Amino acid sequence: MKKFSLLLVLFLFGCQSLTKKPEVAQPLSEEAPTQTHQQFESRDLITQKVNEKKVQVALFFPFSGKNKELGWSLFNSATLSLFENDLNHNIELVLIDSKDTAQESSKAFKEIINRKIKVVIGPIFSSSIEAIAQDAKDNNIAVISLSNNQQLMGKINKDGGIFLAGMMPEIQIDKIVNYAMDRGKFSFAVIAPNNQYGKTITDLFKKIVRNRDGNFITSEFYDSNSKDLDRVVERVINSFSVPSRLTAGKNKLKKDAVINESDHIYPQVILIPESGKILSKIVASIKKQNIDERDFQIVGTSQWDDVSTLNDSNLIGAWFASPENEKFRNFEKAFYQTYSRFPPRISSIAYDTVAVVAELVDRKKGKTPMIEDFTNYNNPPKNGFEGIDGLFRFLPNGLVQRNLAVLGVGSGRFETLEKPVEQFLKY
Repeated sequence: MKKFSLLLVLFLFGCQSLTKKPEVAQPLSEEAPTQTHQQFESRDLITQKVNEKKVQVALFFPFSGKNKELGWSLFNSATLSLFENDLNHNIELVLIDSKDTAQESSKAFKEIINRKIKVVIGPIFSSSIEAIAQDAKDNNIAVISLSNNQQLMGKINKDGGIFLAGMMPEIQIDKIVNYAMDRGKFSFAVIAPNNQYGKTITDLFKKIVRNRDGNFITSEFYDSNSKDLDRVVERVINSFSVPSRLTAGKNKLKKDAVINESDHIYPQVILIPESGKILSKIVASIKKQNIDERDFQIVGTSQWDDVSTLNDSNLIGAWFASPENEKFRNFEKAFYQTYSRFPPRISSIAYDTVAVVAELVDRKKGKTPMIEDFTNYNNPPKNGFEGIDGLFRFLPNGLVQRNLAVLGVGSGRFETLEKPVEQFLKY
């Protein structure tokens, strides 16, 4: 690998100076993971060139508090991006601790303003994004958050400047519903966690199915203790609707309607927006209780892109919408070889975003990218940016558009059932 000279200023909120050891700049309040610094020392990546003018880019992640492990993993991904991508690297990564609360994030963002930094990667959480949105707008700062909460758009981004780079659930659900309908499956149900995420996914799923003239049959929610899973699953697999010829208005049967078993329209597709052990419990319960051997197609979201999914034989043949994962597997191996740990799935977004900023700085011959620069490469022949998660582009409304694949769970690997579209449409 090539060795690049990279200046990293670790500036956690409240810190006054760098450590005296120039090749490893450590925060004073919270210590970074030991292997992170050891790996950078061994690769001789961090040097101090204070006279070299660089564009400052803030990494605005939680480097202390309950989410600090996630924050430092995103930092590792960001530095790995600069190491691996063949760019001039005229940028300086400045670490600002967003901490855990919206109030703390708002206070820490003042440091970004004071340092006159105009490009920020982060924060992660919706509450922090809302807390800094007005300051970002007032100071013309481009903020590339890692959130996938599209509901923020109406609150924070009327004039642009804040981008949501996370994997939008709307795109995932639309993709999987369309794929199912193209294969003759038109009746849908969902089993979701009884929390805000589960309710949001369910509402989106119901809306998209009905907008496509599909048949949404039922939704069921389970509590966090998952003790009621079997009852929830039983209600879903035995739920049904009836043909419109037997109904008189919404959810009402005609007075003289006679319903036979042949009139029952059972779910053909069951969405489970869950992962890990709870997902395994749900699909095992479906298999156990499906005594009539109905043909249920189990589908999920991009959170299924995890080794735990492949370890569950009950999920073989299931589908989910996600970026193609070959590039992420390669990134995962490089990350593990460097840091002796596996990256969280969201870390690919930090990696890709740093690469985009570095590329824009190169294109602008070392000048700081402005908000509009992120949206100037959206249409052919420029057509966005290519990253670990495939092709993506920054839209003027603040969303980051992605073309997703449909992946199938195979025996020990994910199979691409439908490849993503290779180009975006011009707008």
